[in-house]
This record gives sequence, structure tokens and C-alpha cells, in this order.
Amino acid sequence: MCKTIVLSSGKDTAISHCPGCDVFYIWHNNLLLNFTHHDFLNFKDIIENFSFAETSLPFPDKQERILLRTPNEDISFAFTYSELESFRALLAEAVFMKEVYTLMGTEPGTR
Repeated sequence: MCKTIVLSSGKDTAISHCPGCDVFYIWHNNLLLNFTHHDFLNFKDIIENFSFAETSLPFPDKQERILLRTPNEDISFAFTYSELESFRALLAEAVFMKEVYTLMGTEPGTR
């Protein structure tokens, strides 16, 4: 993996970016997803537009969760409402921080 800069992080998730190859990494628990810049923004938009109330379902532990597919159709996230909101906030923060670094020209590895 490249030398990355962390754009946002939380309890279970960290989102980083490699400016050299323009790849975004989402680390969630023990899962690592890689995205091109375009695919990362598309993934964020998809996550942002899912309706928890319309698509959640009960799991064996009796909690409502939403299933969100990853780029690999065989792997999905299963988020409770609060986990989904936290994940959405981290994605939004990552996009914001990437824009800040780009505007300021201060992202490590871009010089």
C-alpha cells in the first residue's frame, strides 16, 4: 500500500488517500476497500442516499440493520442506524478534508 494521509477516522473506520496513485482506502474493522477517486465519490453518494427506514431488516440479534453492498457483490456492510450515520459522517468528512488539502495544495505526496 502507498504512503497515505488519513482524511477521517472513527471508532471502527478510517478513510485515507494516496495522492500518488489517487486511491482512497476505507478501513472498516477488518475490511479494507480500495477506490479510485471517481468510484469513492460514487460510493459516498450511494451510501448517502440509502433510506434506513425503507431498507432495514431485523437481524438474529433483534436489531434492525441495513445491508450495503461493497464493490464486491459478495461482501456487504450491515449497519445499525447509528453505525450508518457515523459511517456517512466519516465519508463526508473525508471528502471535505480532501477538498481542503487540494485547495491549499498541502496534501503530503503531491509536491
